[in-house]
Amino acid sequence: METKTLTHEVYFAVTPEEIFEGMVDPTKHSEFTGAPAKIEPKQGGKFTLYNGQLTGTFVEIQPNQRLVQEWRAANWPAGHFSQLTFSPLAEGRHTQLSMVHSGVPAERFEEINHGWRDYYWNKMAAYFREKKVAVVRRFMEEFKNKANLDIVDELFTPDFVLHLPGSGPLVGPSAQKAVGKAVFDAFSKVHVTVIDTIVEGDRVVERHRAEAVHTGEFNGIPATGRQVYWTENHIYRLVKGKVAETWSEVSFHDLMAQVASAQKKSAGREG
Repeated sequence: METKTLTHEVYFAVTPEEIFEGMVDPTKHSEFTGAPAKIEPKQGGKFTLYNGQLTGTFVEIQPNQRLVQEWRAANWPAGHFSQLTFSPLAEGRHTQLSMVHSGVPAERFEEINHGWRDYYWNKMAAYFREKKVAVVRRFMEEFKNKANLDIVDELFTPDFVLHLPGSGPLVGPSAQKAVGKAVFDAFSKVHVTVIDTIVEGDRVVERHRAEAVHTGEFNGIPATGRQVYWTENHIYRLVKGKVAETWSEVSFHDLMAQVASAQKKSAGREG
């Protein structure tokens, strides 16, 4: 039987750890493929994917470094296995993954080639991105649009660090809660919308626009009742599905100008 070797090098904006978890964790594998997976992630362990369409054995597992499998598709000639090897070529906030799939039956080569791209690389890229964005988006909706301060305890790590202009790092989820409380004490009907989202490695970057009504004292200025807006830029660093660090900047000067202008108009009317 004629066989061929298939080689792919694929870039993912995620860590090697995430790539390997996606390949060996049955739950995560099922989440991004949408198909059942039975996986024993150990040397000599068996795996069955896509309802038995793909089966094989783990020959070697070096977490986050190297994965070797004996691998076959159900429609291959009986008893024939190929060898599949994954290795990250660069580590950090992104991964250049090298895959070598040798011993692929020649008549199935194009099918397997397209299958990797359609059922793995494309789906994995979307899955990793959506998982990160989902955490940040849930924080925005619950914390900012519903004033649910306690969501921070669920979505943030205990050693969370908040970076704000003009202050040193603030440590702990309580720091984020304090910022939220200050906003909700000064403004009501807060509604935040997403303008831009960028995902790179362990970071999600979002630009927001917020609208609210100034109904409480803000930076020494009493409530004016004015409808105001501001913009926000945030960089969220995620660790194992939780926010571990945030860098936040808000168009504070624009907001101050709006409430100060409203105060002057109110004072003029009273005079």
